[in-house]
Amino acid sequence: MITFKKLMQIIGISILVTSVAHSPAPAVAASGTTQSATAGAPAIQVYLNKEQITSTAGGATLINNTVMLSLDKLYVRGATITYDEHSRMLTIQNLLTQGSMKIGSTHASVNGKQITYSAAFQQVNKQLYIPLRFVNDAIGGSLEWDAVHREAYISYPEFVGEGLTNKNAYFLNGVDGTLYKRDITGKVHTVGASTAKLDPYYIAGTRITAEKISDDADLVTIQYSSGEPSINLTVYNLFVRKGVVLRQSKANYWQFSPEDIKIYEGNAVMNDGHSVRLIAPDGSVKQIWNHSKLAGTPEATYTIEGISGNILIVRSSQDGILTLIDTVAKQAVVLYEEFGIDPTELAGFTYDGIQFTGVSADRSELQFMFTNNKKASGVFTYRLES
Repeated sequence: MITFKKLMQIIGISILVTSVAHSPAPAVAASGTTQSATAGAPAIQVYLNKEQITSTAGGATLINNTVMLSLDKLYVRGATITYDEHSRMLTIQNLLTQGSMKIGSTHASVNGKQITYSAAFQQVNKQLYIPLRFVNDAIGGSLEWDAVHREAYISYPEFVGEGLTNKNAYFLNGVDGTLYKRDITGKVHTVGASTAKLDPYYIAGTRITAEKISDDADLVTIQYSSGEPSINLTVYNLFVRKGVVLRQSKANYWQFSPEDIKIYEGNAVMNDGHSVRLIAPDGSVKQIWNHSKLAGTPEATYTIEGISGNILIVRSSQDGILTLIDTVAKQAVVLYEEFGIDPTELAGFTYDGIQFTGVSADRSELQFMFTNNKKASGVFTYRLES
């Protein structure tokens, strides 16, 4: 009897696609010999979301002109792989996709659909081998085969977000940008496509948060860091109403962590770094301001740390300086200069130490706190003209 350890690799969780891969790959011949050592031919390489996969038996091989993978300690990030010795059934599954195939058979079940492959799940030289196409389908992937270089590329879903395990929360397929939500009953719903298509290497560190705008509308924020050591930050905002993505924005920052407000007077605040939109609960646009242009530096990106009537309080991601913008008068005021603060006392790069704390009860003044580079604090106010 073949002895084979159960293999379970869980890091993320992955998903759905019910179709088989369509890119041309080697077809099948008739007998059961491996062909990996063809004279002069390069070894077959297989990449899952840009990462090469191997096993203790080596890389992929050809069996009857079909690309096969050894199951010996096969690792697929985000998937669970199990082999039942009693039933001789292999199961590979992700969050929403599952495939099963029995040793000796060319037939498999993927999400309840029967698929026939060009080679059987089989044993060769005391190793178990499975068709690469089945692995692709079972993890909800898309397969491309480069016959000239003997390389196979699988792009497959990788997920991140609290909704993977928590109810009433969102999660994202970072590879293709699809947003999902797990409702209060635990059922998963597809919300829609987003522009958040991320490098798989950095997906695991992505943060997803949501602010409730109304009973049927949320503002979902995706913060994605990349580069070494994760100094490039991209922020995606998705306005979701009745389970559908209606509006999106994207902002890029470098060595800077934005502190954008998300709601103002019941409206969603969507900032792309150069302009800000107020989105009403019904999804309509109430107001648009180009804060980069109003600040006098149209090439610079800014966060939105406060709004009060026609006043925007923005921070430059280039130098961290907090600026007040009167959108009616079209005037920008650098606050540390307005308050007479010595620039040598500013906190440092990307943050000047000035924080917007609120509006006075009669709404005639904006209130700020300044903490200098020696951790000493003081309070400042900005009087609004009536």
